[in-house]
Amino acid sequence: MVMLSFYEIFIVWDSTSGMIVRNAPEAWLRGLLNILGISHYHISFLMITVSLVAIPMFHDSGVVLKKKIALFMIIEAILWGAVSGIIIQLLIANLFFYTGAISGSIVRDLGLAIGAGLFEELFFRVILTTLLIKIGYKTIRVKWLSIFVAIVLASFLFSLAHYVGNAGDNFEVYSFLFRFIAGLWFTTLYSVRGFAIVCMTHAFYDIFIILL
Repeated sequence: MVMLSFYEIFIVWDSTSGMIVRNAPEAWLRGLLNILGISHYHISFLMITVSLVAIPMFHDSGVVLKKKIALFMIIEAILWGAVSGIIIQLLIANLFFYTGAISGSIVRDLGLAIGAGLFEELFFRVILTTLLIKIGYKTIRVKWLSIFVAIVLASFLFSLAHYVGNAGDNFEVYSFLFRFIAGLWFTTLYSVRGFAIVCMTHAFYDIFIILL
């Protein structure tokens, strides 16, 4: 909820041109809401509302939310973001592909970085990877193989999604490989540390790339 709030603030704050740039998974979600007859302008309101409603539900189930734990999670995500930069940038990006500012505006880029961490991890890791694992297990019947295939396929689609739509990048093999490796890394981190950590790690990683 905090990341979503910051994301909306940064994006709207720098929308002086009248055009608000958002990431692909969020655009898909807004399109789905339109098909269901729900205004896509309400997506942020719906997500924040669901988050607020979920807090007492978790509290009633015995999950205690502690400020110290949240602080440690943020610190861990910052460290993982730096590690991600070292692993991905040194092995792939510095050899083949330059990464940096997205829109030319630091405020908008920070908003897009937070949005990428939130929506891309929610869609590609939580929803897509989980769905592919379930489909793969019913088809292959071998657990480790279905997980492996799901991770590779989800990472492939994660990379491919950056070239879809009018705002997509021009396809390049090296940039595709860079994002594919990044997808494998974030999926692995998600499987080990969970959604909250990988979500913040992705955001901090993008922020490091933008600032550095």
